[in-house]
Amino acid sequence: MSITSTGAPASTPAIPVGNLNLGPYNIQYLPGDHYVLDVNGNNPAKGAGVIGYTLKLPQTGNQQWLFIPSPDAPGWWYLQTQMGTGFVLTLQPGSTIVPTSVVMMPAGLADADRQLWSLLSTEEPGYWYIQCKLGASNSNAPLVIGLADNKVESSAVAGPISFTGFRAQAWGFRPVGNAG
Repeated sequence: MSITSTGAPASTPAIPVGNLNLGPYNIQYLPGDHYVLDVNGNNPAKGAGVIGYTLKLPQTGNQQWLFIPSPDAPGWWYLQTQMGTGFVLTLQPGSTIVPTSVVMMPAGLADADRQLWSLLSTEEPGYWYIQCKLGASNSNAPLVIGLADNKVESSAVAGPISFTGFRAQAWGFRPVGNAG
């Protein structure tokens, strides 16, 4: 499911986004058992890790995500958990190691590029790379989210895009409430 599908109006009325459906979504991994991005252990603490996990039924807020438009970087988005913390997907602050862990932090870090994301299409229809704004340029390979391994509870990490191994970095967006 693309975020460009028609649907509910934006939850942030100050940003004109037209008819985009900004969520909530389960962000589903393409390979294997189709894990979804999950705040590990439903942990509401700053710095909590993000993992791939089996979709929970009934659905829970730690597996639900909203796209929040950046007011300062058009075309870039915060991916905010539905846990009620207001935290967003963030590359581990201060880390220079690649691949870099993805954690939950309050929006508004001094290095906001670690918290801003865009979607790039993959070769698989309906699946996307989730690209971080950090280091995004014409001369650097984009950092995109994948899992450290294709098994339950593997850490979400951001590493250089792979056009040949794209399936390991491909994500789909399932509207919450659609368990099929």
